[in-house]
Amino acid sequence: MCLRCVEKGKRAVLRLFMSLHLLYSEDLFGDGLKGMKHSRAVMARTVKATKIALKEASTLVESLRELVWTDLKNQYTGFEEMLQSRISDAEEAILEATKGKLAILAGIGVMRKDLEKAQRRFSRSNDINELRDFLVDLAGRIFHLREANDNIVKALNSVLNPNLTGIEIVEKFASDLQRSAGTWERNGREIDESILELCDDNEPAELGDLEHYITKQGYGGLLEKSAYSSSDEEA
Repeated sequence: MCLRCVEKGKRAVLRLFMSLHLLYSEDLFGDGLKGMKHSRAVMARTVKATKIALKEASTLVESLRELVWTDLKNQYTGFEEMLQSRISDAEEAILEATKGKLAILAGIGVMRKDLEKAQRRFSRSNDINELRDFLVDLAGRIFHLREANDNIVKALNSVLNPNLTGIEIVEKFASDLQRSAGTWERNGREIDESILELCDDNEPAELGDLEHYITKQGYGGLLEKSAYSSSDEEA
């Protein structure tokens, strides 16, 4: 391509953008300086509003963090108390039952020795009435020991069948956490929504308006010739 054609194309493009600058400024912004100040003011308010919205999103995050921590702390405290109550109640009952069983065994040992003595006396005296009285007394003592054992069994029944077993305590804790997690999820969704509202990935409408204005003014053909000349020059 000749240098004269290149220079001619450059002058045409220069005249085009000079005309666009003047016409676009007059038609779209009216008074030039006033329009620029207005545009800057709008942008400043937009940035300010965005910062305020981001601050509100940060507040939501902090609120969720505090809510989760408070729920976890309260629920763990309850979980710990139930577990401690389970072992404390069982410990007391089991210790008392152990002492009672030892006392019963000791009583049985004493009665065995008493029975052996009674048998030796009877072998020497053949006093059937004395043996009968002893056996009646022994039967009463056995009855009392059986009653003591029944009481021990009743006391252990609360340990064997508690209001909440260890497994049920864990299940309750997990269920409480799941219910709280529903609230946490809703709050997390609000955070996502507040962030998404600030993410404008659309093309500015003003860009299309500018292109439409260029076409409306009849400069589309000139731009095409300029692009064509540039392609020839590169070739």
